[in-house]
Amino acid sequence: MEKNNNIEKRILWVAERLFLEKGFSGTSTTEIAKTVGCNQALIHYYFRTKEKLFWDVFAPKVEQFVEYLDAPLDESIDFVARIRNVIDFYFGILELDERLAPFIVNELIMNPGRWDKFRDRYLRNESRSRAFNRFENMVKIEIEAGRVRPMPAVDLLMNIMSLTISAFIVAPKGFAIGECDSNLRKSYLDRRREDVKELIVRGMTK
Repeated sequence: MEKNNNIEKRILWVAERLFLEKGFSGTSTTEIAKTVGCNQALIHYYFRTKEKLFWDVFAPKVEQFVEYLDAPLDESIDFVARIRNVIDFYFGILELDERLAPFIVNELIMNPGRWDKFRDRYLRNESRSRAFNRFENMVKIEIEAGRVRPMPAVDLLMNIMSLTISAFIVAPKGFAIGECDSNLRKSYLDRRREDVKELIVRGMTK
């Protein structure tokens, strides 16, 4: 049983690496099996289809963007501070693996239908939609109190996500011009994190 679990975990690990490097369309179960060192039938035994394997790999990562929406929303602090916390969480998620941001963008461009699957699987999931509904109610309260300009909560969330992801998309291009050590890159991302906070706060407040 332990051996089977190890094989399954290795398939997931290899699939994640190849999906991040080559995207969904550029990765085959044949290549995954070859890299793992098992036969292709074993991939289908554990995961049935490449699509299911894809979601099993990335579901935990995608879920963080919705589930963590609840985590930083500490009701003891004001709304602006909460939004800053959300941005910190999102930057933290993407900093764990900087291949994730370009991967997300590429998959949405190459397969727009994947967003529909994401929405149906996560935003319309009862437990995860509660997190978004709570966020939406907070935005509504702030709007009614006159502290935030009128806007759909989903627009605010998409602004946060798009600005956060773009920082990681642009970074490799900018640093490709010359040599860049990890400290310089980290400094850049830290500045961008603060810039995104200021842009979002200025854009939503009156």
